[in-house]
Amino acid sequence: MASKRKVLSWKQFIDRRPTVKGRPRFVKKTGHTYTPKATLDYEKEIAQLYNGPKFIEGPIWVSLTFDQHKTTIEIKEMDAESTSSKLRGDIDNYAKAILDALNGVAFTDDKQIMRLDLRKK
Repeated sequence: MASKRKVLSWKQFIDRRPTVKGRPRFVKKTGHTYTPKATLDYEKEIAQLYNGPKFIEGPIWVSLTFDQHKTTIEIKEMDAESTSSKLRGDIDNYAKAILDALNGVAFTDDKQIMRLDLRKK
């Protein structure tokens, strides 16, 4: 009987107040767009604080929990056969397009959203 490989399941707490990603900035004169320095600095800090598995291959489930003082990151491998999708875009970008479209229509502001579960099929 073949032994089953242990499925990756990992969790980390990052003791730092969560920060929203800043909107891209646009320089009219040159037409250049750039990410604000505060966003770049925050993303770099999170990457440096991350101490989990690197370069996971195959489908994964990610859970992010934000509170006033920390972020909890959970990553779990998923069964590749039950999670295939013909959609190739980043799942967060699909969600962002829908939420931005409904902002001011279905709800006053998308900052009201306290939980967002996403899945690609």
